[in-house]
Amino acid sequence: MVNPHPDYSAQKGALLVFFAFLVYYLATATALPYGAGPDYDAHFDGARFIYAEGRLAVLPEDASNLQFTAYGSTRALRPPLSYLVAAAAARGFSWTGIELEMLFRIGSALLCALTLGLIFSATSRYLDDRWLALGGALLVGLLPQFTFIASHLNDDSAAIFSVTFLIYCLIRLLREPAGPPLALLTGIALGLVILSKFTAWLFLPVAGLALVLFARPPSGKWWLSLALGGVGIMLGGGWWIGFNIWHYGWNDPLLFNIGKTLSAQFIKIDPDQVRGFAAEGVSFVDLVLGDYKNFVDETLIAAIGNLDWLRLRLGLPQYSLYTFVLIVGIIYVPVRWFRAVLLSLRSRSQTDLRQLLFNSLLLLAIVFQFFVYALYEWQKEVQVQGKYLLPIVICPVILFLSWVRDVSLSAPFRRWRPFLVFGSTLGGLRVPVLLVIALGTVVAVHIDGLRRFVIPYYDPPARVLGLAGFEPIDLSTTTAIASASNLELTADDDGWHIRTTTKDSQIELDPSVCRYFQTNNLIQIRMHSSGPGTLQFFWSEGVGFADRMGESSTTAKFDSGENTLMLAAGIGDCKRLRLDPTNASDQHIVLRSVSIAPLSITRKPYYFRVFKSRGIAD
Repeated sequence: MVNPHPDYSAQKGALLVFFAFLVYYLATATALPYGAGPDYDAHFDGARFIYAEGRLAVLPEDASNLQFTAYGSTRALRPPLSYLVAAAAARGFSWTGIELEMLFRIGSALLCALTLGLIFSATSRYLDDRWLALGGALLVGLLPQFTFIASHLNDDSAAIFSVTFLIYCLIRLLREPAGPPLALLTGIALGLVILSKFTAWLFLPVAGLALVLFARPPSGKWWLSLALGGVGIMLGGGWWIGFNIWHYGWNDPLLFNIGKTLSAQFIKIDPDQVRGFAAEGVSFVDLVLGDYKNFVDETLIAAIGNLDWLRLRLGLPQYSLYTFVLIVGIIYVPVRWFRAVLLSLRSRSQTDLRQLLFNSLLLLAIVFQFFVYALYEWQKEVQVQGKYLLPIVICPVILFLSWVRDVSLSAPFRRWRPFLVFGSTLGGLRVPVLLVIALGTVVAVHIDGLRRFVIPYYDPPARVLGLAGFEPIDLSTTTAIASASNLELTADDDGWHIRTTTKDSQIELDPSVCRYFQTNNLIQIRMHSSGPGTLQFFWSEGVGFADRMGESSTTAKFDSGENTLMLAAGIGDCKRLRLDPTNASDQHIVLRSVSIAPLSITRKPYYFRVFKSRGIAD
């Protein structure tokens, strides 16, 4: 049963959750280096213009004062809630002298902390249990991807906040009459969704259905509630659409037309390169149900936590915990429907149909969010980023906690409940031991992710390098060569004699050469050259060679005469290797030796400063 009137302690709990997480997120925002968040320059530009000019940009008049991405877009064309909050927060704390890059992060921390306060309030009302409400706040607040979003400037924070705010209002409408104050509040929440991000808009059809099913204004106040709801929409975000109509006309309220015009002017990449999975010949069914290229798996990983620029993954505890929450939350609704139908057939109806319908809408929101996301990836552009699903993050959490509540109210559990509650006789204080253990587990999993992955990534510990002996490749013959192009090559006891015929000379080595390489390697190349140039070494796990410095290739410059080059190569599953001896045409090179030494990298032993260093050099 939903509690429409939570007591004062629940409100205090929401405030405590808000302030506690605000402090935590401000700390993580301070520790996170600038540039760690995706598209950080574009987001910074969106907030910077509002901060500097005190208004929204008008295009194309302000185009020269904005940054355009390689896609020809600018954040000035997006709903501006995140940037408005960031600019306002930075303005309020400008007296500190902190750089704008860091001040703008206050906006994300504030929006995410407010989200958690709303989650506590919404869950407390919905499940009438403040312990479960705290669990919901911790599950979302310590979700690695959510913590990361709270720590850098982005517009995902506004999307999550606005949808959570709207769901909070819908929960109140589930049991409360839609009186004028609540109607106004719901309208504001709807407007904020419009003002946040397009990924948040996907919840609007579900919200509309919920309003039709559950919103019941008091008798005689229909028109007043509707009018105040409309006023709330305009106050929350409808004014932005009015702003757009005023400057761009009735045919461009969402800035799509002006966006296309500017994109054609400022785009720097080939539009044909921006393609979805459909261009690879894969069907939508194969993409989703067939998990083409691990699409579903990678989306889930990214939603839980693939941080930085999708290159900081976490561990099994983090992914297992939140996958379990999601699966249970999704399964919960059909199981509840099955049970409701079964009880109905037995004439033992004990189901709160309204709450079951609301749970079904939460499940629908999850499915619809993923469906539209997958459809976009299939048709338009491949960007496997699970953060696009997070605006509805409260939905699986509420469903999961509903399952927890049902289990706690079941007959087998009630039988053992006296042994699982601590302090029932101590002044009325009741502490559910199992739930406290579960909450502690969530915190422990979060700390584990920080300790093992996040902190070492951004603040790597000292390492000890160990170098084995160099093992040479036999260059007296060409047996180590699989193919060569754009060069002439002979071999003798002095090594490989090379004359390049173009600037793109290539030598693909035989796969057997991979036996010389381990995970980390140091490559020593001795050579004589008739002129200066750049040597490049590529490695691949079996597909094509990608020019990603440090990840799949490395380079070294050389001068005329004798040279000794040292290259580091972090090779995973070695299948193909390629050596581009120079970037110059008609150049004579003698490769005298190519030797590989495995490189071991281990953590430097650490001792607390209260103990002696035991001879370890700083």
